[in-house]
Amino acid sequence: MDEFDIKLGGWLEEQRKARHLSQAEVARRMNVTKTAVHCWEKGKRKLYADTLLHYCEVTGINLQEFLERR
Repeated sequence: MDEFDIKLGGWLEEQRKARHLSQAEVARRMNVTKTAVHCWEKGKRKLYADTLLHYCEVTGINLQEFLERR
């Protein structure tokens, strides 16, 4: 696990929860497993650009906010 993946995953989890979405709901919307969502949010699995953008799209998260904070 690398530090960036852990920070990004934690931020995504925080943003998802603020929108009252479960991991299962995000997984359903993305057509992936709940385990995949869990691993991304814990930094255990890399989130590639296309998947990250899709995650943000289905959850309504503005990725620019994270990039500006970093």
